[in-house]
Amino acid sequence: MNFSIAQWPMGRGVIAVVIALLIVLLAIAASLPLAVSSGVVRDRLERDISAWAGHAVSLGDAPSIDFWPTPTIKLDNVEIRPATFADGDPILRADSIVANFNLFSAVRGAPSFSEFRLIRPSFNVELYPDATSNWSSSTGDLAAGIAAAVARDLALKAGAEIPASAVIPESAALGTVTIEDGTIRWIRDPGVDAEKLTAINGTVAWTAPTALARANITAIFRGEQLTLTASTSAPLLLLGGRTAPVDLKVASAPLNLDFKGSASLGSDVFVAGALQFKSASVRRALEWSGADIKPGEALGALDLSAKITAGQSKAKLDDLIIMIDRNRGIGVLDVAFRDQEPPLVAGTLAFNTLDIASFLQAFTPLPAAGKDIASTIDTRFLREIGLDLRLSAQSASFGPVALTNLAAAARVEQGRANFDVGDATAYGGSLIGRIALSEQGVDGGFKVQLSAQNTNFGGLFDAVGMTGPLPRGIGSLDLEVTSPYPTWATAMSDLTGKIDLSVGNGIVPGLNLQKFRELARTERFFGLQQLGEGSGFAFESARFEASISNGEAKLKTAELIGPQQMITLSGVIPYSRSSLAIAGVLGPRRPAVGESAVSSGAAPAALRFFVGGSWPQPVFSPVTP
Repeated sequence: MNFSIAQWPMGRGVIAVVIALLIVLLAIAASLPLAVSSGVVRDRLERDISAWAGHAVSLGDAPSIDFWPTPTIKLDNVEIRPATFADGDPILRADSIVANFNLFSAVRGAPSFSEFRLIRPSFNVELYPDATSNWSSSTGDLAAGIAAAVARDLALKAGAEIPASAVIPESAALGTVTIEDGTIRWIRDPGVDAEKLTAINGTVAWTAPTALARANITAIFRGEQLTLTASTSAPLLLLGGRTAPVDLKVASAPLNLDFKGSASLGSDVFVAGALQFKSASVRRALEWSGADIKPGEALGALDLSAKITAGQSKAKLDDLIIMIDRNRGIGVLDVAFRDQEPPLVAGTLAFNTLDIASFLQAFTPLPAAGKDIASTIDTRFLREIGLDLRLSAQSASFGPVALTNLAAAARVEQGRANFDVGDATAYGGSLIGRIALSEQGVDGGFKVQLSAQNTNFGGLFDAVGMTGPLPRGIGSLDLEVTSPYPTWATAMSDLTGKIDLSVGNGIVPGLNLQKFRELARTERFFGLQQLGEGSGFAFESARFEASISNGEAKLKTAELIGPQQMITLSGVIPYSRSSLAIAGVLGPRRPAVGESAVSSGAAPAALRFFVGGSWPQPVFSPVTP
């Protein structure tokens, strides 16, 4: 059956009415822009910004309005001047501001605005000791909202009734602001240069007074690109100096920071929450941040997570997990920011494994290798940071030397740096020691003390790569070396000190005494390699005592006592020239107490010789056949 709308009763009349209504609506919509006054929109925008900020606002006199796709107004030459110093420099300048407005409200003569764009704005911020700034104002919707939010929070914390006057105006929120190519300049101390964030691009969104406020921007700080993401669910409390929830992330090449907790930005700064910090180079991060601290030149990666509680002058890191270069530790740290003194870092760290050298270089610029010992090292760090750390490690290493069950302390204070090993196990024995560095030369520019007991010196020599005719066995070592200079810029000839080595029941490999006597009868000179692959000289005790000065080690006592024969040495070792100048005697062993010369057994006659050449390949020259 055929059907058309024309057959529907009243069909044609309805269609005509609908078409007429559409024509009317289109005509109204087309005429609305003609009813909007650009001057009214401009003046309302100026008043709204001024009423929100509490400062005088000046917008350009040549507005440009666009109705598609969204009604917007654009004004150039934007300025906001501080309410307290009307004749002072503007706190904000911008090339242009673009604002979205509601078309119907504009027709009624009361336009409302929702989103804003600031093009090339420049913010000037002066921060004062009382936690106020040149942006602070006692009037305006924002100030009224902050005062009401603070009053409500104080009443809630005190369990009191909320004052009836504590009403937060709906216009206290900022709205949504997009920044294009902006700059923030801020200054804390009139005597120092201002800091800057440049090339700022991003959005700040705060749509209602009690809504979540978010910021997501990119910028350049001191030549480095950074991304900052921040949010708070109580922006009015945060601006009012009260404690508020804060979520902050900073991402950049020098460092990455992630904080989630609560913070107060009032005169008593307070921070509490979960902190994660990561940097591929803390040295670079400190230089970039402008901190007046010069860390160790070799300091590399730092990665930490902790529960942080921080105030104006101190911070505490609990449940700390820290990775310094390749050293992973757990513990607690306290940081104190002291008046007229450098900041102090104190606490306890426990490691599974610890590389002592790289850990020390994280705080003190000690040379990384022996060849660098003559390089001038900047000791400013002794005045720029205080350190008091107690350390423990199941296993540790200092260069090639392996340690276990380490208990140590690192301290930097009053121009001195000390690293003390209170206890450690090394190569079957116990070890204690100290490395001290001083900027003042009163007690020596640096000092190294070491005491090892019941130590397997064969294993130690193998670990450090020492070769040659050395006594290998279980024994003890006491070493003390100092320099009179205040830095590590010292030559080997500047060292003074002493060394005392005692070993019992051991062997000097490669020292075949029978072959030694045979060569002494026939050769004027011979080397250690000519003694063949014999079993070496087995001794019952060995003792070496020497003083160190002027680049030489002077032998006070040097003897190896075997069952029937013994070797006695005297002379000097000019180690700064890697040479030897030693006189020796290979003769019968001295009788022990209560033992006659006859009962000690027959032994060959004494043989005198001279040791020259260089270590570890000495050259022997017999004095008597």
